Amino acid sequence: MINLSHSGIKNTFLSITLFGVNIGWNNSKIIKNKASESFDKKSKFRDYKTTLDGTEIGLIENLEGNLTVYLFIEKNKQHSFWNMVVPVVIKDKTGKTYQYKKGSFALQGCGGGLNNMSLLMKYLSQHKSQGYKVSVIPLVVENELLNGFQFFDSQITLTTLLDDNIDLILYRKNQFEWIYHNYKQLENEFEKRVKTPS
Repeated sequence: MINLSHSGIKNTFLSITLFGVNIGWNNSKIIKNKASESFDKKSKFRDYKTTLDGTEIGLIENLEGNLTVYLFIEKNKQHSFWNMVVPVVIKDKTGKTYQYKKGSFALQGCGGGLNNMSLLMKYLSQHKSQGYKVSVIPLVVENELLNGFQFFDSQITLTTLLDDNIDLILYRKNQFEWIYHNYKQLENEFEKRVKTPS
């Protein structure tokens, strides 16, 4: 390290520059390695599913039969201020599955994601009013699994998510207390909207 002094003021510019070049070179090597590992992880799945968008919630109106609806909630906020929700609607009799895309639904905030969730619950209550059974199951899942579920070539299936999750009622801590509160509020509205079929 070289320190120069002029008029009682130390000049450490050269020492910082020399030291910084050495550290900077070592760090850039480490950062490059981490970046390439991260790219490899992201790039290994390429066959993206064409999932339903939030604007396609009305599709539920055309379904017949009993439905099971899983609300897969990401465990950690990743690309949003909110924990994203991926609804998956399954026709019980046929097993036909309708997967909505990540990013269109949320149980937090006051914008589009929560509005889409409210609209989904409205359509489900109308479906139940027609005499069908509707089961809604909110589950918390690891982000890596939920991200992989968006791709065909990830080998992450609905069964994978159902085998590795936490029931929302058992995970009410930090932001999940509010998520649970919003879910229960929507569930109560859902039950109030259900009309007994004539």
